Order: sequence, then C-alpha cells, then structure tokens
Amino acid sequence: MKFKEISQGVAEKSAQALRALAESELLSQFPIGNYAEFYRITGNADAPRMSHSVIEAGAQRAIGEDYTPKEGTPQYASVVLKMYGDKIKTDVAYERRGQDIGSQRALDLANGARAIGRMLMDAFINDDSSANPKKFNGLRKQTTQLNRVAIFDTENGGVVPTGNGNTERKQQDKFIEFLDEHFNDIAGGPDVLICNGSMLARLASIGRGYTSFENVQDIYGKEQQVLTYRGVPCVNAGFKSSNVGLVIPNNLTVGTSEDCTSIYLVKFGEASDVTFATNVGLDVKDLGVVGMSYVTAVEIDLDLVVLNPLAVKRLDGIRL
Repeated sequence: MKFKEISQGVAEKSAQALRALAESELLSQFPIGNYAEFYRITGNADAPRMSHSVIEAGAQRAIGEDYTPKEGTPQYASVVLKMYGDKIKTDVAYERRGQDIGSQRALDLANGARAIGRMLMDAFINDDSSANPKKFNGLRKQTTQLNRVAIFDTENGGVVPTGNGNTERKQQDKFIEFLDEHFNDIAGGPDVLICNGSMLARLASIGRGYTSFENVQDIYGKEQQVLTYRGVPCVNAGFKSSNVGLVIPNNLTVGTSEDCTSIYLVKFGEASDVTFATNVGLDVKDLGVVGMSYVTAVEIDLDLVVLNPLAVKRLDGIRL
C-alpha cells in the first residue's frame, strides 16, 4: 500500500483533519512516500520471508516419468519498528490576542510536518541503527551490507562532465552506459532513481536522448514536471530536516576522491523487494493544551527492509 492508503492513524483517537494536513505537508518533503510500498504488521516486530531465493530447478523427463519437486531454503528478514515524529506546539497567547488559533496551529503543524518529512527522507538514505538504536538502517548502510554498490569509472570514481567536446562526450557516454548497466541489474527494473538536485540537472543536461519531463499533480493538485530517465521517475532527495545539508551530498568519499555523489536505484513492493513495515502509518493526535501551548503529536512507527537484494543498487563515485 502507498503512504496515503495505509496512514489511517488510530481511528478513535486520531485527529483526522490534522492528520490529513500533516500527511500532505510531510509528503511534500518525503517524495519517496509517493512511490514506496508499505505493509501492515501487528505489534513491534515481524519476520517476513525474503522475496528472493535461488531454487535449483530445471530438468527433463520422458513419458511415464515425473519431476522431482525442488524447493529453496526459506530466508527471513528481521523487522523491528522504530518511532519517528515529534510534538508541534502553538502558544495559547495567540488565542488571547484575538488570532484564529486553529489557523495558527495549522500553520505550525504544516511547518513541523514538512521538517518531519525531510527527516524521513534523510532516514531512508542515511540512518544507521548501529550509531543510534532508535533508528532503522537506511539504504546507504543496507546496500553496503548487501554488496549492492557499484563505483563509476575507477576505484576513485569518475567525473561526469558537461560540454560537447570529444573528451566530454566520451566520458558522458561511459556514464550513461554505466547507468544503463545497473538499471538492468534491478530485477524487473527500478521504480525510481534517487539523487540530489545537482545530479538531476547533470543527468538532464547530458542525457537528453534518454530523459524527458512528465506532468504530474502535486499534493495541492497543481501540475508539476518530473524528470524521468528511460521512463523511470527521478526523485530529488532534497535537504535534511533543518533545511541545511543535502540528504545525498556532493562531498562523499570514494577511494581518494572527496567530491563524489551517489544515485540509488530502487524497486518497491508490498512486503517484497524494498518495503516499509508499519502499523497504522502516520498517526496525528490533538493533545489539547499542555502547559501554555496547544500540542499536536505527529508520529509513525516503521522499519525499512530489503527483502530482495536485486531490488536496490547504489551507484557511487560520481563526480560532478
């Protein structure tokens, strides 16, 4: 299920109008939420079966003979939900001064939900449970663990230049070939390509024969253009929660190079491929007046799990 489908909150307690506002604003900064697949679990843990396993099958038979049934050895992933969210407060003084407290709370909630969306986008890529057990493992760590990382050009990465000279075009063609090779390494093809804004601009510049723009509606129903590469949406990972610092920066270290960025190729599935586990999705509660403020709690319990290693790949060492 998509984020909007699974986010029902705790029905008898969830503030539906506030949840709808928080959900829309959060998704504006958590664009993966429009493509990712979520599945529902009960409790705080699960052990879903891996969706990728090798079965040594394939034989021949003659009339009157039968095949010997083959089966693989089931493997299971470990899911432990982590809690992400915060409390957003609005001072009661606004109400005493004649302001519409509902509008002020909505404004504060919208700003807070956008920051939480950026936090979730950062978590999706960069979180590491070994550094902080309150977090799940993001794709950067999981692709490393799964050995699903490819480095462009050399062990120290390679430049993806602009320009139309022979040298520049040769390097650009090498990069497009590298990108296509790993597109084809995603089982069934990726659903999204994730990178930063600089990489999106470079890809649009050098890959004009492979990229196009498609019109989609944003959360407010307005038309927006989304860059696609071979028909696959390219998602800008954007900025971290504070709005300072890129989720996927341009100063990653690969070999001796310290000016690299990454691209992630991801295929999502509901309880398969790359997926999120959750209980009720996004939950929003109106806690009323606490101390001298109206307080709204925004929270989601979730874990990110890769159930098929062939559903994700990180392309590293890209120098712009």
